[in-house]
Amino acid sequence: MRNLFTLSLAAAVACGGSQTFKDKSRDALPSKDSVAIGAPQSPTSQSVAPPDQITQDSTAGQHSPFFDLTVGVSATFNGGVAVMLGIVEAVTDNEPTSCTATSCTWGPGHGPFDYNDYKLVVTQAGDGFDWNLSGRDIHAAATADFTVILTGHAVPGPQRHHGSGNFSVDFDAAATLPGPHDATGKLDVTSYSNVGPAHLDVTYLGAKDGQHAGQFNNVLYTYKNDDQGGGDLDFAVHNTTSNDNFSVHSRWKNSGTGRADVQGTGGGVSVKLSECWGAAPFSVVYFSSSITLNIPPFGGPASGDQAQCAYTTDAFSTKTAP
Repeated sequence: MRNLFTLSLAAAVACGGSQTFKDKSRDALPSKDSVAIGAPQSPTSQSVAPPDQITQDSTAGQHSPFFDLTVGVSATFNGGVAVMLGIVEAVTDNEPTSCTATSCTWGPGHGPFDYNDYKLVVTQAGDGFDWNLSGRDIHAAATADFTVILTGHAVPGPQRHHGSGNFSVDFDAAATLPGPHDATGKLDVTSYSNVGPAHLDVTYLGAKDGQHAGQFNNVLYTYKNDDQGGGDLDFAVHNTTSNDNFSVHSRWKNSGTGRADVQGTGGGVSVKLSECWGAAPFSVVYFSSSITLNIPPFGGPASGDQAQCAYTTDAFSTKTAP
C-alpha cells in the first residue's frame, strides 16, 4: 500500500504551489491510532475472550468476565475502524496527484495486493477539511464510478492526526467492492476529539451479530479518557432481530481496576447487575445481580465486597440503542 502511487513530474509541479495546504490537510485527518476506544490494560500473556464468548461465572476471586467484555467491545470497534483509516493513512503517505489552493486529490491508484483503486479527496471547509475516500474495482473501465466508503470533517489540532471532527464508515458500500469483507452496516463517529483527554460518540447501525448468524445489532457508544489515565465506556446494544436490549457502563482507573454496571432485557427476562474487578490479573472483587440463579455471566449469587470497588456506587447507562 505504501507504494500505492507513482508520482509523476506533472503531479509534483501541480502540487508544489499548494505545499502548505497539502501538509495541513493530510495532517488533520484522523488515524487508526489517534481515534480509538481505550480499555483497561490486559497482561500481554493473557487472552481476552470476545464479547460474544464470555461464559464464566462472575464470582469474587475469579477472572472478571466484564473486564473481558469491556476490552472486547473496544477491540471490536477499533478493529473495524482501523482497517478503513489504515487505507487513508497509506494513501496519504504518498504525494497527492493534484492540488489546488483549497483541495488535494490522492489517486486513483492501488498497491500490488489491492483489489481496488482508491481515491481520497480533501477540501477546505470552514474551520477544517471535508474528506472522502472512495474505491473502484481495479478491472473497471476508467470511466466507471467510484464508490464512497468513508466521509468526514476534520478540524486540525496542535499535533499530526490530532484534532476533532466526525466521520462515517459505510461497510455495506465497501462490501460492494471486490475483496474480503466481514463488517456490515454503517458506523458514524458523530463526534471525536483527541486533543487533551480523548472522547468519541458513535452510532453503529446494522452491525453483524457475531454470536447469532443472520442477526444484526444497532449500537451506541460513548467513550472518554480522563486526565489520570483511566477511562469510561458507555454503550447500548439493540438486537434488531430478537429485540433484545442491553446497556453497559464500564469505568476504570489507570491501575486497571474498574466497574461495570449492566442492565437489559433478553428472551423476555430483565436483568440488572454490577461487577467490580481489581488490578491485574483482573479478578472479580464484587458481584451483585437481580438474577440470583447461576446463569453466567449475568446471573449468580452476590459475591465479594462493594467496598473493594474502584467505584463504590453504581452508574447505570441511560442509553437505549435504536
